[in-house]
Amino acid sequence: MTERTQALDTRGSRPAFFSSPDLDAMMTALLETMSQLWATRDYARALEKLLVEKGVLGEGELDAMDWTAEENLRNHAAREAFFADAFRAIGADFQGARQRTAEIDEHASGAGE
Repeated sequence: MTERTQALDTRGSRPAFFSSPDLDAMMTALLETMSQLWATRDYARALEKLLVEKGVLGEGELDAMDWTAEENLRNHAAREAFFADAFRAIGADFQGARQRTAEIDEHASGAGE
């Protein structure tokens, strides 16, 4: 029996799933982000498992950990900078959580009218 091979031409346009190319690109970005998040979660679970198995951490110790007030402030600043960079990359304005919360509170109190 002769083995036949078939050359596949995989070049060409990217498949579209939505009628809008912008929506299609956004969905692609979302799915890529979800894939990266899953990989990060899987890696974190593996690290925790190894640390527990080696006696470095107790079972549930990581979940019970609390950040100090100073660490919370640093984490918040890092998160705000991360999102500001992401929005800058797509050419959009970024409104931080504190700014948005203040704006909502102002509107709710009627001060913004």
